Amino acid sequence: MAIISCPRCGKKISDKSQTCQHCQLDLSGMTAERKHHLAIEAQDKKVQSALNQSMLALILFLAGFCFLYFWALEPDGYETMVSQGMIAGGFLWYIYARARLIYLKRKK
Repeated sequence: MAIISCPRCGKKISDKSQTCQHCQLDLSGMTAERKHHLAIEAQDKKVQSALNQSMLALILFLAGFCFLYFWALEPDGYETMVSQGMIAGGFLWYIYARARLIYLKRKK
């Protein structure tokens, strides 16, 4: 008995099991080509998720930047701290999403 990855969700399952206990995929009678196709679809979904997160992070960063520099805010006001937090959070989230995207593309 060996441990394999589920073609759809990627979680570890037994090679003797007929269904994945995580995503309920029926593995009985599935061809190798179908398993490969499901694995590619799962990888593409992860890449798309990383791209979407990257875009949302960029929007958060730009919104914080616009809020800080295009409105007359008090230097020590609450709004200034919120916009600086949006800038920092958006930047860090963007870097994380892009690093994840690079990792996922190299894994392909």
